[in-house]
Amino acid sequence: MIQAFVPGLPIPQGSKTAFVRNGRAVLVDSDKRLKAWRKLMTEKLEAANAGCEQLNGALSLQVIFFMPRPKTVKRDFPITAPDLDKLIRAVNDSATDAGIIKDDSQVIEIVAYKFYEDPQNPLGVFIAYDYLNGVSAHRF
Repeated sequence: MIQAFVPGLPIPQGSKTAFVRNGRAVLVDSDKRLKAWRKLMTEKLEAANAGCEQLNGALSLQVIFFMPRPKTVKRDFPITAPDLDKLIRAVNDSATDAGIIKDDSQVIEIVAYKFYEDPQNPLGVFIAYDYLNGVSAHRF
């Protein structure tokens, strides 16, 4: 199992903006903060995996995002943007960049949550990759 906590504002990896430069199509992420967020996640995952081999085979990802709570919000859960699936996309791509996994297609189970930060759970994301133990896959 590989676990890491990455402090900071989770940034989704979603839409891209396309434009033409020198006759070639160029795609860039629509959120300029994504590059720094991905770099930080990659560094934390590399550190968590130091001296270990790359995970191969069917994997499970458990991830908990702790989002900022706006001052005027009274609801219990962050049911607004960013989308959970776009937050997860950035995590899996960072894990691939870090060499934790060969490809995000290895992840066949995802357990993910999005909560507001609090004093015990600061802004950031908790990430855990593990081999699939087969229990969850046989629930249906």
